[in-house]
Amino acid sequence: MSSNFKFLQEGTFAMLDLWMYNFSRNMQDIIKADSVRMLNPLLNSSNITNHNPKGTAIVIGAGPSVTEKNHLEMLIDSKYQGAIICTDKMLVKCLKNGITPDRFKEFFVISIDPYLDTELFYKDPIIKEFNGKINAIMSTCVSPSVIENCKYNETPVYWFHPLIDDFRKPNSINKIMNIMAKGDKNPKGLPGLQTGGNVGTTGWVFSWTILGKAATSLIGMNLGYNENDKIEETQHFKELLKITDNDVEASKKHYRIIENKELNCKVLIDPVFDFYREAFCDLVTRTPKWVKTINSTEGGSIFGENIELMKFKQFLNRFSK
Repeated sequence: MSSNFKFLQEGTFAMLDLWMYNFSRNMQDIIKADSVRMLNPLLNSSNITNHNPKGTAIVIGAGPSVTEKNHLEMLIDSKYQGAIICTDKMLVKCLKNGITPDRFKEFFVISIDPYLDTELFYKDPIIKEFNGKINAIMSTCVSPSVIENCKYNETPVYWFHPLIDDFRKPNSINKIMNIMAKGDKNPKGLPGLQTGGNVGTTGWVFSWTILGKAATSLIGMNLGYNENDKIEETQHFKELLKITDNDVEASKKHYRIIENKELNCKVLIDPVFDFYREAFCDLVTRTPKWVKTINSTEGGSIFGENIELMKFKQFLNRFSK
């Protein structure tokens, strides 16, 4: 077990009360709700290993490169017709930049975090302008307030379980959750999706396991910081301070620099992003042969076996036909 995994696992189980709190309060909606299986029932009833893939998707994360490289502008100016999978934090920004379900017919937003402040991503009035056209892919452990906002915005919700533990074991939390989620509409319960600990990775998993897309491009998924960013201002520094008793120097020692030789850049990385990167790279090596993973972020820490690095403009030119 890596030190990063241990760090994240401790944080995961520290949130278990919140996850279960949310899950129990979402039950009335879950029991009568639509499963993500509905988005591609043929794929989910067939042998995924021998699936004949069609189409592509773009997962849009909130990393700094999406702005630095003008990727949203490139996308709206392109002739791309594939699926758009927004991380929740990017939903409003995408809509306001013209990346909408009117322009892209397969349009999804995805949420996994249990925190109350996730509801803020669903409160902007622009969302209601596209009522019924944005498909919300929701973990059963999201805050109930997120679901209330989806109802207000008339946004269809499709549910899945985040994989917390090994569902094959008798005392598995996920197994118990799925037993509780069974109902007339979903007699087998809901599928579980690997999240890799973050919503961007979940979007990538959703793209090929549920939508069955042949290729998935990633933008804004840096999973790290620019080499010269101040450590004290990075996203997870306050969390590290909590576990080091506010020892600034001890917290800084948890950071390291990795070199992305393929892009000729260096990336500052903390234990959280380091684990996310490890998990993502491991998941990619386990995918069926037909799955094509393309990192078009043009920066960041995601590189390795079975990950093709491609500039976003090149991806759009190749897959917009």
